[in-house]
Amino acid sequence: MNPLLRQGSALLMVVALGGCKAPEPPVLAAPPAPAATPAPTPAPASNDDVAHQPLEDAPSVAAADAPSVVSVALDHAGEVLIGQRFSEVEADGSWHSAGLSDGEPEGACEYYERGSLPEGVSMMVEDGHVKRFDMSTIDGSAEMVTQPGPFGLRLGMSEQDALKRLPPGSIREPHAYDAETGHYRTWQDPGSDLAIRLEVFDGKILMMYWGASGAVEYIEGCS
Repeated sequence: MNPLLRQGSALLMVVALGGCKAPEPPVLAAPPAPAATPAPTPAPASNDDVAHQPLEDAPSVAAADAPSVVSVALDHAGEVLIGQRFSEVEADGSWHSAGLSDGEPEGACEYYERGSLPEGVSMMVEDGHVKRFDMSTIDGSAEMVTQPGPFGLRLGMSEQDALKRLPPGSIREPHAYDAETGHYRTWQDPGSDLAIRLEVFDGKILMMYWGASGAVEYIEGCS
């Protein structure tokens, strides 16, 4: 071949190759995600397994369905419980009675203090069962009682401060003997038959008692 023609052919091939681009690599689709492996179903626990599980708090119940937890504060004074038979605690120390049931038939109402009760607290016993606790002594020296009662309430505390401690829903009623300067402030536990009542005079708590709601409403102790 003519050397000139061979050189020209080579030049045309270089130009042709220089104008072509290498093809783009194909775009591959991402591989599908692996299907989740279902967790194995645990085998039912045996009685022995349950017995050795650590004790934990039970799951919380919706507030609308759960009884009021503060009822715990209204069902006792010291180690004595509302509804408990007096005969069950009679041997726990020396008790002092008000003598209300002397000469009365069995089941009459009586007040007791001391024994296993906290200092400054007396209790009402009716039909042989503890029905109510009073933050006062039998002789009426309530001004000497300085310890707190349920919800941290104290004698001499202002009603305004007491309302900050009481749960919502307390009811105000005029006092039976002095409606001008005094009234009752009563809160009923919605989750039980327990209640607390305050006697308020001139804005101060002068009396406080708690226990069975019916006994709390007694105006003069046992009546």
